[in-house]
Amino acid sequence: MSAKVKAFLVVPRTVKYIILSWQDVYNLTLQLSERIVESGFKPQVIVGIARGGWIPARILSDVLYTNAMFNVRIEYYSELGIKGPEPKVTQPLSVPIEGKRVLLVDEIADTGDSLIHGIDYIKKLGASEVRSAVLQLKPSCRILPDYFIQKVDAWTVYPWEHRESIIAMVKAFKTENPSLDMKHIRDKLVFEVGFDPAVADYFIKRL
Repeated sequence: MSAKVKAFLVVPRTVKYIILSWQDVYNLTLQLSERIVESGFKPQVIVGIARGGWIPARILSDVLYTNAMFNVRIEYYSELGIKGPEPKVTQPLSVPIEGKRVLLVDEIADTGDSLIHGIDYIKKLGASEVRSAVLQLKPSCRILPDYFIQKVDAWTVYPWEHRESIIAMVKAFKTENPSLDMKHIRDKLVFEVGFDPAVADYFIKRL
């Protein structure tokens, strides 16, 4: 479960939702690529932060003609599942990047901790330059990415995380109102959040 999902285990009544489609993500990533090109930055390596940064990183790898694309996983949790005081690299890069221009990619900058830690990690590996890019930026972020497209203050659901988002929302709705039955929760997912009814039904049946 992503950090942004964990942040909403209790849903405030004023929360806003954004449901992005695959086409939305692709279009946002194309806009992101345009800003990168316009800046004159030509990355030699693209690194996607697992897991949300994988798909934008892969699209950018294609449209920016950067074949060298790799992943890094940054997590707060130890092997025992206990949250630590700061994020750690749990899946390091498997290739040398010394002297390379690197673009670090994630889908959203929430607190900014993953970006801050990722940039520091890549610099320590000897990259000549590191820039960061995200599709969306939250007001709570402690770092300003070099490139972003949207500023959002909403619970954004990406097309690759419907299951985990619905599970988190069901828990949050029941925490807010324990008397809710699954029919009412399903209606909230469809009419308040904006999930396609077929998607909501598919995952609710599997809870």
